[in-house]
Amino acid sequence: MPMVWNRSSDAEADDRETLAVTSWMKELASLPVYERPLPDPTYLWWKAELLRRWDVQQKATEPIEVGEQVQVGIGLVAAVGLLVWLWRTVPGIATTSTTGTSLTFGLAFTGVLLAATAAVMVRDLIRRS
Repeated sequence: MPMVWNRSSDAEADDRETLAVTSWMKELASLPVYERPLPDPTYLWWKAELLRRWDVQQKATEPIEVGEQVQVGIGLVAAVGLLVWLWRTVPGIATTSTTGTSLTFGLAFTGVLLAATAAVMVRDLIRRS
């Protein structure tokens, strides 16, 4: 048995859709395309050239930025190691005098600074990703 398409309901929907699109296109055609004059082509070329140069510069400096992050990471690890070493080697001074109290506060403050520096570094790494 051959397949017969029932086009009566589809034709009405197509007609409504065609009328809606036609009226929208007429409305769109009545709007002004661009009220201001187009920018100067020299300006557009200059801006494109500037953006191209910035892109090349960023690609060239990317290894330097990665190296800086590695250096900061190595510095943080070394500073934490030094802080731990100082904390373990100076327990007698830290508990016996006012100098020891100052030393304890100094080491604690240094630990806080190291943690803050590490947090800023991690935040910058996350922003770049």
